[in-house]
Amino acid sequence: MKVRPVYILNFTLIIIILAVLFTPFRKLLEKIQSNDAQSEYFIPKTLSEKQYDIDLKGINTSDINLRVFKRKKIFLHFWGTWCPICVKEMPQIQKLYNEKGKKYQFVLIYMKEPKENVLRFLQENSYTFPVYDANSPIETSLLPTVFPTTFLIDEKGNITDKIEGEKDWSNLDF
Repeated sequence: MKVRPVYILNFTLIIIILAVLFTPFRKLLEKIQSNDAQSEYFIPKTLSEKQYDIDLKGINTSDINLRVFKRKKIFLHFWGTWCPICVKEMPQIQKLYNEKGKKYQFVLIYMKEPKENVLRFLQENSYTFPVYDANSPIETSLLPTVFPTTFLIDEKGNITDKIEGEKDWSNLDF
C-alpha cells in the first residue's frame, strides 16, 4: 500500500496543531500575546486620571466627579433594577452602607434604564446609599460586561478586587 503525500502533509499539520494546543509552546504563545496585545477591556491594576474622570449625576445625592474620591476607598458598583441579582443584593449593600459608609465612598452607578425607574425603586425600598447616572463616558476597561459588577478601589487607586455577579456583602473589608 502506497501512502500519498497529501496524507503525510495532513498528518503533519494535525500533529503541529496538537503540539501548539497541548504543549508548553501554547503557554509561550499566550504569554507573548498577553504582553504585547492588551485588549481595550484589559482591567488595570490602578486607576488612571482618565478612569477617575467620570462626571456623576446624583439621583438621590449631589452631582460629583469620581476624581473627588481619589485617595479614598471606593466601592464602585454598576447595577440596574432590571437585573434580578442586582435587586437581590441591595438589602446587603444598604446594610453595608449603613455600617461602613464613613469608611468607604459608595458609588452605585445605574445603567440601561430610565431615571424614574431607579428613583421609584430607591423610594419603595427606602435605600439611602448614593446612586448616580454617569454623565460622561466611562473608560472601556471599567465598563461592566456582567451585572452587577463591583470594583473595590483602595486609597492609592489600586483595584483590589473586581466582582462580577452576585456576592455576599455581609462582611467587606479592603
